[in-house]
Amino acid sequence: MDTLSKTEIEAALAARLPSYKIVCTLHSDGTLCAILSGPGADHFAVTGIVRAHHRGPEAIARLAGEILKEMVLSRQGIKGNRLQTLAENGSAAEPSVYEEGRSG
Repeated sequence: MDTLSKTEIEAALAARLPSYKIVCTLHSDGTLCAILSGPGADHFAVTGIVRAHHRGPEAIARLAGEILKEMVLSRQGIKGNRLQTLAENGSAAEPSVYEEGRSG
């Protein structure tokens, strides 16, 4: 992958992640940053990818797979955190809602 240009890397990742717009930044230390923008303002950033570890089409396919896996794990974590927050806020709000309903 370190022999591929920024445009080639973006195109290769976009071919494997078609619902996302891919913007890559190549850094002088040999790392890559990829910003993925998807439908519905869904954004995901991957930084510190060591380009020397990802050479050739098979490696780009693995990288795309790893990115997808991280996106899924991230979404599951966000969803879990949101549900936990809603449950915590909901349980705190329920008694006052019920009390208002009884007194009115």
